[in-house]
Amino acid sequence: MIKDRFGREIDILRISVTQQCNLNCPYCHREGETSIEPVMSPAEIAKIVSACAKAGIKKVKITGGEPLIRKDICDIIAKISHIPGIEDISMTTNGTMLKDKAQDLKKAGLKRINIGCDSYTSSILEKTAGKIKPAVTAAKDAGLDTIKLNMVVLKNINSNDIQKMIEFSKKSGAILQLIELIETKHNKQFFNGHYYPLKSIEKELASKADKIETRSMHNRKKYHLNGAIVEIVSPNRHEFCANCRTLRITSDGKIKPCLMRNDNLLDIVSGIRNKIPDRELNSLILQGIEKREPYVR
Repeated sequence: MIKDRFGREIDILRISVTQQCNLNCPYCHREGETSIEPVMSPAEIAKIVSACAKAGIKKVKITGGEPLIRKDICDIIAKISHIPGIEDISMTTNGTMLKDKAQDLKKAGLKRINIGCDSYTSSILEKTAGKIKPAVTAAKDAGLDTIKLNMVVLKNINSNDIQKMIEFSKKSGAILQLIELIETKHNKQFFNGHYYPLKSIEKELASKADKIETRSMHNRKKYHLNGAIVEIVSPNRHEFCANCRTLRITSDGKIKPCLMRNDNLLDIVSGIRNKIPDRELNSLILQGIEKREPYVR
């Protein structure tokens, strides 16, 4: 397994396949992308993933925007699933289009899925509230191994619905991820009005938990509560960066060593389009890993 210069093992590739989305959630960090350029083709994506696999990447997370907007999303997943060394493919989606696509995604090679939501009972976008149940049901029926619900906790919007979400996740068999709102250049006003720190929630979960696990991924805690499983994701804390194992690729084919920075991007898709040798492509991946460093706020 390859490590960056800070000793962090890198085995996860988070690859954005589009910046388009059918929603416009004000808290979305859009994978840190600021420009909208033509997206990569399935063949280009597969070529990049193959080079990353040779460097030690074992897991791939498909993100966006909304990945299911792409009509060729199943082709993308199928190509990745046949790459030697790739052991796991997952996806983050808002779930609004999952009902009709879950079966095909599973057949293509998708193993796990994260469904974004504000709350089962009160969404910031009312039209998404009724989409969570069908999305979870579709994922279960398709046989996806792990289903997670991503709940960005927002003050004065859904912070009072955490217990309801825990109950829903328990009944549905999904893991609930409580996510702390992250501040970006584009959401400062929203952040100031709706940031909800999760430390008090963590203390409450810890006092009630039957078992507590600590994942190597960002050193995050996983609480088992009477059949429910709740994870805490706190991107504003030091542990998030200190234990990051992820390399990112933007939708237009650039290596992005850090979610919060755009001053250290490395163009890789141009090399593919210019038909550079595989050894040079592999070298670009290593250069991208070398550029990784913990973000200083």
